[in-house]
Amino acid sequence: MKFRTMLLASAAVMFTSSAFAADITNPFFLPTQGKFLSDTSVEFSRYKSDNGTFEGVSKDIYASETLSFGLTDNLAIVGSIGNTFDYDKDYRLNNDHNFDYMLGVKYNHNFGKVLTQVGAYYWTADAQSFYGQDYGTRDDENGSRWDKEVGGYVQLGYDMGCGLTPYTSLSLDSQIDQSSRDLSYSWFVGAHKMFDKVSVDGGFRYDFGHDTDNEGEEWYVEASANYFVKDNFTVGAYGEYYLGGNDRKDVEYDYTIGLNAKVLF
Repeated sequence: MKFRTMLLASAAVMFTSSAFAADITNPFFLPTQGKFLSDTSVEFSRYKSDNGTFEGVSKDIYASETLSFGLTDNLAIVGSIGNTFDYDKDYRLNNDHNFDYMLGVKYNHNFGKVLTQVGAYYWTADAQSFYGQDYGTRDDENGSRWDKEVGGYVQLGYDMGCGLTPYTSLSLDSQIDQSSRDLSYSWFVGAHKMFDKVSVDGGFRYDFGHDTDNEGEEWYVEASANYFVKDNFTVGAYGEYYLGGNDRKDVEYDYTIGLNAKVLF
């Protein structure tokens, strides 16, 4: 009887471990039905430009919490709240309470080892909180109290069966509170690799757009690394660096580094 009880307990432990055995840092991962995935992050960004007559420097600290919930094993809703802190007191921000909000949906469908994911989102923020009550009075601003964007993406990858997943994604977004409704695009090509207790991800991002403020092209390199404290809990670091572009030639540097933690429950 004791031996049977031991076997049942061992099986229960194995089942619990296998339930969280998936790579929660994989770009195609979604929580299964009834599960939550929490992604908490804080990041530091710094930017400097110099066109010979004017030098601009900015620093930002941004923190966010993103929560995904599995409606089915392949469909999840996603919600996020973030805040931009007034780290650089000489910068343009009005205070430390600069929240933005996002609500979206993600869907996976696999064709054998070919992985696909599509998603859509709605994002909004109170611009007057960021910039003060005089926001919207200048000709180059839309005058709306809330900034609003909608966007979507498609992602395609291939599971090579050794923990390696090369993938690519194409996303677009539009500011729907502006009359022009211009679209901006972003294309990413990279790969994700899972080891025993560590996962790494990296690639190149190409941003291009049709709006009047972003007619050119921009290139970035991105990288991240995560350590599995448990099968359902990871801590990691990530970053991106601006490589160049044809309409930001005065940029001396533009980079972001961050820390994050993911929990599946």
